Amino acid sequence: MNYTKNQIRLIKTYINLVKKTGLYPGRAELARVGYNRDKLRHHFSNLSLLQAAAYEWAAENDPTAFGEVIDANIFTRQNFKILQDNIKKYKRFVITTAVVGCPVHQGFLDSIRTYCDNKDAMLLVLPAADPASAGDWNLDRQLGIQSIVFGDIKLNSNLFLCSIKLSAKQIDPTTGLARIGQRNGSFIYASPKQRLKFMPVSNIKYPHAEMTTGAITLPRYLDTEKYMSSRTAYIANYDHVMGAIIVEIEDNKLYHFRQIQADSEGGFIDLAKYYKGDTVSTVYAEALSMGDLHAGETDPTAFQAWKEVCALVKPKKIFVHDGFNGQSINPHEKDQQISRAILAGKGLLNLKEEVREFANKINEMAEWGSVKEIIVVKSNHDVFLDRWLESGDFAKDPTNYAVGVEFAHAMVQGLNPLKYAVESAGLNNKASVRWLSMDEDYFIAGIQMGAHGHKGPKGSRGTLASMESSYGQSVTGHAHGPGILRGAWQNGTTSYLKLNYNAGPSDWVHASTLVYPNGMRQLINSFSGKWYMKD
Repeated sequence: MNYTKNQIRLIKTYINLVKKTGLYPGRAELARVGYNRDKLRHHFSNLSLLQAAAYEWAAENDPTAFGEVIDANIFTRQNFKILQDNIKKYKRFVITTAVVGCPVHQGFLDSIRTYCDNKDAMLLVLPAADPASAGDWNLDRQLGIQSIVFGDIKLNSNLFLCSIKLSAKQIDPTTGLARIGQRNGSFIYASPKQRLKFMPVSNIKYPHAEMTTGAITLPRYLDTEKYMSSRTAYIANYDHVMGAIIVEIEDNKLYHFRQIQADSEGGFIDLAKYYKGDTVSTVYAEALSMGDLHAGETDPTAFQAWKEVCALVKPKKIFVHDGFNGQSINPHEKDQQISRAILAGKGLLNLKEEVREFANKINEMAEWGSVKEIIVVKSNHDVFLDRWLESGDFAKDPTNYAVGVEFAHAMVQGLNPLKYAVESAGLNNKASVRWLSMDEDYFIAGIQMGAHGHKGPKGSRGTLASMESSYGQSVTGHAHGPGILRGAWQNGTTSYLKLNYNAGPSDWVHASTLVYPNGMRQLINSFSGKWYMKD
């Protein structure tokens, strides 16, 4: 060990930063104490050589220097067994990601600890790597070894934590992982992004989910000397979400999950409770964006679940997607004579009755306590009525001819035919219902709420990716399979999970999205009417 005085001075500075933060310092931290990139290169070429020298020097002169840094070397098989045993004591978890070499957001950690104390929950931390960072697999010591998951964990027979080491900078962290979840169950992976995909696995069973958590650590991706990493570092910094997933284990099969995001001070909202530091207060939701309603084919267990959600979080607004089902005039089925004969036998080809069912559903939602406004988002099933009238098909429909003439007359007068039809069918308190047009924006805290999701840019078919590229932050419907892609969130459905047009394996799930006044969001899933675990 033969270092110059200047090298030893830099080594001691490096070790003091380790002692202070519990992390291996990056280039930015060294620059703040007087060692810019040029000085670092002059003395040790790069961070990796500096760290190696610091280990060598500390072994002889300061043996405890690196004792408080959490790294993979101290997570032994015995510690993993202790973690598994501790997990068995809990039914509720806060699961998040820590990126190696990045400091914890102290306020978020404090808020999570308050939540865990109040809800008898356990914090679990999945590590993720930044390939461009120097140093070992090290984590902020404030997390505590007892919370860090370095191996695969089974929370129940359907939900698993996967310890695969993902890059914190991966654009889509679920890329290439679908086959793991498709075969084995739902998986939670480490990533500072919040991502959600459902995968069909059966003709009758619920689909499996793959999801990532968001992070408890602050982004430090721009602290890199590698030129080609600067692009991915910039994107990673932009996409970084301070967040987590709350998981509730009902039994060996049933579980619930919902996302949380932290504000700049580390506070977050879960089911209308705002946890900030050591305090808990109430922040009610601004809106519930409901999974596609499809009046007439609405699953009563899902509809009841959303009623219970509203009673708890008290949203001011409800956004309704595909409220009108259009089964009686479905243009995709007009030539299916046998199928229509079966529907006719069940009395399901009466347009007036179908519109009345939609009006009744709106009337019910208007009675859900806190709800002040119901916003009907123009959707592809709504357009069934427009197409039926425009084509003149009502003239060849003896069951619906008279009401078709009435609605066509309203359309000629420039009225929204669906609004006219529903109001005529017995809609109460018409002033509290807002009917959006096809290209009308509606924003809450910068989040686009007015798009159904069936139309992409320039009239193309809508997808979750096109919603993200078009709006950035959005909550849409249409696909019936819930999803999250960065700022774009997609509801599930409120209809029955099996209808006549989704034969075969399906990713449909009963799911709606809560939006809070500050823009925080939670996707709420209902399984057979159960959507959260009561205390």
